[in-house]
Amino acid sequence: MKKVLTLNDVCLTYHTLQGETDALSHLNLEVEEGEFVGIVGPSGCGKTTILSLIAGILSPSSGSILLEGGDTNSLKCGYMLQKDHLLDWRTIYKNILLGLEIQGRISNDSLDYVADLLNKYGLKEFRNSYPHQLSGGMRQRVALIRTLALKPSILLLDEPFSALDYVTRLSVCDDVHRIIKQEKKTAILVTHDISEAISLCDRVVVLSHRPATVKYIHHILIEGEPLVRRKSPDFAITFDKIWKELDIKL
Repeated sequence: MKKVLTLNDVCLTYHTLQGETDALSHLNLEVEEGEFVGIVGPSGCGKTTILSLIAGILSPSSGSILLEGGDTNSLKCGYMLQKDHLLDWRTIYKNILLGLEIQGRISNDSLDYVADLLNKYGLKEFRNSYPHQLSGGMRQRVALIRTLALKPSILLLDEPFSALDYVTRLSVCDDVHRIIKQEKKTAILVTHDISEAISLCDRVVVLSHRPATVKYIHHILIEGEPLVRRKSPDFAITFDKIWKELDIKL
């Protein structure tokens, strides 16, 4: 398989007036094309920092990060945050086109691709609606389509379901997993929810306490959509292993 992302011996130290803080220590990770990788770790260990490094928002203190064999570049990354950040005064269609407009990439091909995404993922009839007219789950689906419209090399998902209630969250997880797999996208999910990571991902990376490094990597062998995976006997076994590895002090 083709390697899309390589983090090689990445370290990051924050420098402030109060002194230095080591955030990441000799972190190594490879992600292959089409993989869905989850990252879990103790609170404050630097999970979101890793996404910022991959997107090129931050630079490592040492080590290297290669995206498609070259330097990191925010234009290669699609970032999906905790909140959908849809603009209330724009229609769903106009919200989806926002990134393309900002990057000056509106073309017949890009508009055709957006139309195809709207049609495939049940949003065509809502294209002229406004965000307040949609449920929280549908708004997150719109946010994902807006990200996919840019055809990023890799999707970075930072706690994208945390603002949703539990029942909606389960449904949206299924939606997001299905869309990412059908579009054959490479994705990295940062989450505090172990169950979410196991149900969605092909591999789950467990980080240590700060300064974070890779502690364990679990290959998830459970097949099926997220809701189906949660019913597998192996699901609870994997959950217990990861929970113990996190070594969270209560």
